Amino acid sequence: MNGAAKRWSVLAWPVRWWARQSLRARLTLISTAIFSVAVLTGAILVIQLQRYALLHVLDASAQKSAVDVAQQIEQDPTRREVLPTTGGVTAVQVVNDDDIVIAASPGTIHSAPILDARQLDAAREGHRLDITSPTTGLGERVLAVRAQNNTVLVVTDLTRIDDSIRVLTRVALIGGPLAVLLMALATYLVAALTLRPVAALRNGASDITAAGLAAQRLPVPGARDEIHRLAITLNAMLDRIDSATSKQRTFVGDAAHELRSPLASLRVQLEVAQRIGPDSDWSGLVDDVLEDVSRLDRLVEGLLSLARLDEAVGSLRHEPVSLDSLVGAVVENYEHSRLPVTLTEVVPLSLVADPDALRRIVVNLVDNGLRHASGGVTITLGLDQSDDRANAVLTVTDDGPGIPEEERERVFDRFYRVEASRSRESGGTGLGLAIVRDLVRAHRGSVRLLDRADGRPGLRAVVTLPVERP
Repeated sequence: MNGAAKRWSVLAWPVRWWARQSLRARLTLISTAIFSVAVLTGAILVIQLQRYALLHVLDASAQKSAVDVAQQIEQDPTRREVLPTTGGVTAVQVVNDDDIVIAASPGTIHSAPILDARQLDAAREGHRLDITSPTTGLGERVLAVRAQNNTVLVVTDLTRIDDSIRVLTRVALIGGPLAVLLMALATYLVAALTLRPVAALRNGASDITAAGLAAQRLPVPGARDEIHRLAITLNAMLDRIDSATSKQRTFVGDAAHELRSPLASLRVQLEVAQRIGPDSDWSGLVDDVLEDVSRLDRLVEGLLSLARLDEAVGSLRHEPVSLDSLVGAVVENYEHSRLPVTLTEVVPLSLVADPDALRRIVVNLVDNGLRHASGGVTITLGLDQSDDRANAVLTVTDDGPGIPEEERERVFDRFYRVEASRSRESGGTGLGLAIVRDLVRAHRGSVRLLDRADGRPGLRAVVTLPVERP
């Protein structure tokens, strides 16, 4: 285990080192490594191709000289001296099948072939042989061509080819590292310029505080690239965070204000009770205290419901619900309410929804109607098939004072109340309709407040929910 742990520690060190590097350094190292491999591979290929091309030219020249020498021997079989006809040829020998030199170029030995017996056999088979000159010690290349019963050996000098390859190799050894260095510098600069908007985003994000979120946004680069789209997306996220933070601050302030009123009333009543003494009639005072406690209880219950709703909107249940049976069950619970709750029209409907959320919608609408009605509340449940899909339409109507048309959207805001009779003295907390709207939207529906259909004073709450097959 110790040996394995040591090996893993050695292997893990490069990973940790790589993880500590900046993105600019990583991009530079990766691109430089890839470019280095490409330069090395290209240099090797170029050198090999250059050598192959030079050898091909040299062999072509030797081949032509061998053919010309063979023609010279055919024209005069007694010749003892032959002349090469192309440049680059250093020596020519004509050897018969007994490996005896019968002719040679000036300056070439006549006593013995320049190749031994094994090499001669290979040359006669068409192989090109690279040898070292016994006199100069330089590299030479031998090519053989058959001419009747003789073999023409043409020797060419490889020095110029080796010199060319040597010069090309030196150029590659000097130019390759310079090219890699220039590539690394260019990559580093390009990465720096490319990542500059990212650094601006980081600096902008570090300057943004929760308190000053409304007036601060991340800089958006002018280039229409991925960083531009990232900045736009982050700014949209900041807009949502700013909106949520603003709503949270407003909610906390409104909740504190709403709680302060009944608490202040309780404090005043308790101080009055303390002054009047234990012998006084406390029945009226107790009723007032109980009323304030009831208001506090409703307000706390509403706040808890909102908190649970904010957490559970994304995790509502989806199960088959018989909406007509659910509405009927809710209406039965109001048999002993101070005003009658009547279910006048019901269409059997089933939809996929959260039954607890639907029950809360109906209860809140009925409670809101009873709080302001003077004669009763009427409920209808119908089906609207005018759109591409069917919609369940729940209507809760009261005969109260109604709500001005310009106030009907604002009453869905948390803690908002109309200045007229629909106020906190009527027992509301300003949270019921806000809860209804959030639950309806979570079910992809809509809720509206309209005048009564018969034209009389009152308010009609219309909830539309999409109907889907269970």
